[in-house]
Amino acid sequence: MLLSELLTKLTCGDLEGEELDEAVAAITAAPSAPRNEWVDSDAQAYTDAILLHLASHMASSDKLDELHEQIQDMFDEFPDFPYEMLEESGGSALPYFEWLDTELAQRAVDEGGYELIQIDGSGSDEMDALVVYRRDTDDIIQAAALMGVTIVRPLTYYRGIEATVGKRPF
Repeated sequence: MLLSELLTKLTCGDLEGEELDEAVAAITAAPSAPRNEWVDSDAQAYTDAILLHLASHMASSDKLDELHEQIQDMFDEFPDFPYEMLEESGGSALPYFEWLDTELAQRAVDEGGYELIQIDGSGSDEMDALVVYRRDTDDIIQAAALMGVTIVRPLTYYRGIEATVGKRPF
């Protein structure tokens, strides 16, 4: 998959024309461009460049309710953050991501629904998330991996955490 196709899928087709061309050029050049001192690999340079050029298409926060507000802003109508659910779960994020996955799957049904993905490796505590067409998620993850960029499904990640809670010897 070409980088332009990857960026198009990461933005559900919203990044196009000159803006897409500029992002492709900048991300392609990222490994040879001057780096921040904390960027220690080409993969990190690609990740940093992708985050920079897709910032206006992302939800990014270290707080789940703030992340939700940004996701909510991407839609004309979207439910408010389910604070009660978080309280009832004892602070576990898994029920929220299961609920969110169901909500996103019900939108853009002709496109297979939406799904939340996270670009890993920003070097911060913030979750950098994108809402993409569900049908494109596997292709996105595989294409990004070829660049050394890690993209994950938060729902899968939190299911893994829940499965291991209490099972680690301490």
